[in-house]
Amino acid sequence: MATLTRSRSDKFLAGVCGGLAKQFGIDANLVRILFVLAAIFLQFGWVIYLILWLVLPYEDGGETGFDTVKRQFGSNGPSAG
Repeated sequence: MATLTRSRSDKFLAGVCGGLAKQFGIDANLVRILFVLAAIFLQFGWVIYLILWLVLPYEDGGETGFDTVKRQFGSNGPSAG
């Protein structure tokens, strides 16, 4: 079985649903609908989506959500100057 990744080509927000759809061979829009329904009625869909975004890399070996957050908010400390 292939490694679970995020999709660069089939994405609406971060490619999580596109990656899940590709992994399981189903339509990405169905996965998106399921996530929205889980977020509305079960109150955990958004948490699962966020966790998957943080830990899954892009399909071509790109960065994870953690990498993106570190790049955008990380700092190298105060510069000596």
